[in-house]
Amino acid sequence: MDKYDLVIIGGGPGGYPAAIRASQLGLRVALIEADKLGGECTNYGCIPTKAMIKGSDLLWMASKLSFLKGSMSIDYSEYMEWVGSIVSRVSSGVSTLLKRYDVEVYEGKGYLESSTKVVLGDGRPLWGDKIIIATGTDPLDLPVLRVDGDVVHNNRTILGLRKKPSSIAIVGGGYIGVEYADVMAKLGVEVTVIEMMPRLLPGMDQDLARVVERRLKALGVKVYTDTMVKDSKVSDGYAVLNLTGNRQVEAEKVLVAVGRKPRTVDIGLENAGVRVDNKGYIKVDRGMQTSNPRIYASGDVAGPPLLAHKAFMQATVAAENAAGLDSIYEPRAIPSVVYTTPELASIGLTLEEAKKEGFNAKSTKFPIGGLPRALIDDAIDGFVKVVFDDDSKTLLGVHVAAPHASELASEIALALEFGATLEDVSLTIHPHPTISEAIKEAAELALEKPIHYVLRRGKKT
Repeated sequence: MDKYDLVIIGGGPGGYPAAIRASQLGLRVALIEADKLGGECTNYGCIPTKAMIKGSDLLWMASKLSFLKGSMSIDYSEYMEWVGSIVSRVSSGVSTLLKRYDVEVYEGKGYLESSTKVVLGDGRPLWGDKIIIATGTDPLDLPVLRVDGDVVHNNRTILGLRKKPSSIAIVGGGYIGVEYADVMAKLGVEVTVIEMMPRLLPGMDQDLARVVERRLKALGVKVYTDTMVKDSKVSDGYAVLNLTGNRQVEAEKVLVAVGRKPRTVDIGLENAGVRVDNKGYIKVDRGMQTSNPRIYASGDVAGPPLLAHKAFMQATVAAENAAGLDSIYEPRAIPSVVYTTPELASIGLTLEEAKKEGFNAKSTKFPIGGLPRALIDDAIDGFVKVVFDDDSKTLLGVHVAAPHASELASEIALALEFGATLEDVSLTIHPHPTISEAIKEAAELALEKPIHYVLRRGKKT
């Protein structure tokens, strides 16, 4: 009989780290994956898109440097083959790790038949003393715009393209939409972004959204906000989208990026008494335990924010508790990053959120344009915005639009986790010349003692 201490359903960021940690703690572990190890992030999200961004950024930067002679272009087919090779290496790395930790990997879908029994798609049963559900999410469809994998795509099928489109309409102005808009525009594709909310990136600080919209428009991207797709027609390899506001968009390809839905249907949750919320996400406590004390959930399936790094931490907590420890998932700050130009990073509270939570909140914004590294990177259109409690001077949130913002996010998250004050940040020596100096400068500006900024009284908001 295939009896395990722990059975994990899902081999993405919410699953495979749990398998590794559980093995480290001496558990016999089985992991079930229906598609590819590494999950959505490795195979269809984080990794391939960042590889695409690397290639498009190289081309774009080279085109802007006048001292580089000769024309440059991308062979789109080879470009996407290279992206695929990066994905394969990362997925293979996950497989190797699991083998080294003696995790038994099963291919196929897992279905909960009870609190301790999981049945594979071929009918084989696995028994687990504890179970972790990490089935992730799927891309949402639009009733008026069905994904066909030819003209109309989602974030998975678009990776199969081997010919650069002449034009693309991107429906959805969240992080997936704006990242693809940035990539395609830099590759010379005619891009239109359609967002139903009043602005792009509706979940992020509004100043960040303004920067990315301004930069996208500078790249030639058409941006329609407060706009929806009423109906569509696909024929002769082209899509025609009829929009609200009497607008019409024609494009060779369409990317639907309007959100995601939890993969909780038809996996047997009801057989194990696992409850979900009104959006279908599995309800968990601080220990990632579900309504069934033998079963845990981690990653996207346990609810927003839908981020791989959040899933890594939740997976570890779930595994440790399944092994009998008492671990808690209760972060103060989860970095959210958008890999556009400039990169955007949002960590902690926005000014509006901080005020709603009762803080005497203020914010100060330091523009990066005067930093030598920003001049070198030709990235003067950016800033670091600090949100703080004006009584205690405690840091509450930091929002960055700058090159390498994704790398700065870790320092900021650490500062927030430790309850750092503006003074703590200002006294931390940052290397020169770097973009990270803007974090220190922003804290000093909030304390009204900036060095590289002309102080104007009454500018705090």
